[in-house]
Amino acid sequence: MFIKRRTLFLMGFLLFSTAELSIAANIEVSGFGDISYGYLWDGPADEADAVLFETHGTDPSPLSQNDGFGNVGIDFTVLAELTDRLTALSEVNLQLERGGSSDIGLDLERVYVDYRINNKFNIQVGSFFTPIGFHNRTLYSRAWLMTSIQIPDFDEEELGFVPSHSTGIHIYGNLPAGGTHSINYAVSLANSRGPDPVTLIINRDEGDRKTVTGLLEWVVPKYRDFRIGLSGWLAELNTFKVGPAYGDSVSISTGEPVKLEEVGFNPYLVLYKENFNLILEYVTSKQRDKRGNVPGGPFDFSAFFGEFSLNLMDDKLHPYVRYDFTKLPGTGGPYLTLRDEDGTLTRKFIPEFNAIMVGVAYDLFALNRIKAELIHNFDGPRSNYGLTIQTAYAF
Repeated sequence: MFIKRRTLFLMGFLLFSTAELSIAANIEVSGFGDISYGYLWDGPADEADAVLFETHGTDPSPLSQNDGFGNVGIDFTVLAELTDRLTALSEVNLQLERGGSSDIGLDLERVYVDYRINNKFNIQVGSFFTPIGFHNRTLYSRAWLMTSIQIPDFDEEELGFVPSHSTGIHIYGNLPAGGTHSINYAVSLANSRGPDPVTLIINRDEGDRKTVTGLLEWVVPKYRDFRIGLSGWLAELNTFKVGPAYGDSVSISTGEPVKLEEVGFNPYLVLYKENFNLILEYVTSKQRDKRGNVPGGPFDFSAFFGEFSLNLMDDKLHPYVRYDFTKLPGTGGPYLTLRDEDGTLTRKFIPEFNAIMVGVAYDLFALNRIKAELIHNFDGPRSNYGLTIQTAYAF
C-alpha cells in the first residue's frame, strides 16, 4: 500500500503544506513517534500457524511482534487556521513497515478541509479517520496517547479488517441531551475499499460503490471522560473470486467478479476517572455474497479490546492489564485475507490475535511516555511470550 501511494502523497503533502504556509494566518506543526526494544521467547504459540505464516504470510514476521530494536519513524501534522471557521489539516507518516521489514514508507493519514459551522453541524471534506469506534478516531498509531503498546489488530490499516481511513465527506456535531449531557454524532460517505481490504481508493472510485458510516456517542458529565458509543458501517465491496486455500490466486484482469455487502457494528465504552481508566470496544462485521457465486456465507468477523489501567503518582504512573482477540471466518472468507500483488489477487494467511498484556506506562515528561509490557499470546505464529520497552514522544 505504501509503494503505490508514496510519490503521489509526498507531492500532495508538499503542495498542500506550501499552500497553507502562503495563505494561512495561524499554522501549527506537530508530530509524534515511538522507539521500542522487544524480546521474544518460547514460541511459536501454535506450530501449525507458524508454518502457514512462513509459507503464506504477508510479511517476514507477524505485525507488531517486537523483536530487537524498532523505530516506527515519525508522523507530521500541519494544521492551518484559514479563518475562524475554516481549517485545513494534512498528516503524513514516515514509517517503517511493521512486519519486520526495513522498508520506509510514506503513508497518508489525513488531508482534509474542515468547515466549522457551529457545535451542532460541521463538515470535513477529504481524507480522514473513518468515524468508527473510539480507537480508530482517537488513538490510532499514537503511542504517546495510548497506555499500552500494541496497536489493536481490528483497526490496523495493514490488515484492513474495518475501513479505518476514508476519502469523502464527513458530517459531525454535538447535540444537547438534557442538563449537561450531550450526544456526539458523525456520518460519512466515502469511497469503498479496493479488491483487497488494504487498498484504499483515494481518488476516482469508479461506479456507485461507497462506504457509509454512522456514529452516536453519549457523553456523560462529571467525569474526566465517560462516553458510551455505537458506530457502524455499510459497504459494497467489489473483488474477484479466489480459491479457498492459502496461496490460491487469480488475475484481476481475467478473474470472476465478486460483489459483497459488508455490514459492521462497533459498540464501545470509555471511562476515565481520577484513579482508574477503562476502555471496552467490540467490533463485528458480516459479509454477504450479492452475485451468488461464492459458496458458504454469510462470513463473520469479530474482535474485542479491553484495557483497565490505574492512575498513580499524581497521574504519572499507569499500571495496566489488557486483553484482545480477533476472529476471522474460515481462511478469511471471500475478502479479508486477499492481497493485490501487481494485479494478482492472492489468498494470504492472516493470523488471528488472542493475547493478554500487562504493563506499566510512566509519563517521564509532559510529552514523553515510557512503557514496559509483557504479552502472552495464546495462539497464532507469534511467540508465547514477549517483553517490549517503548519510549513514545510528541511535539
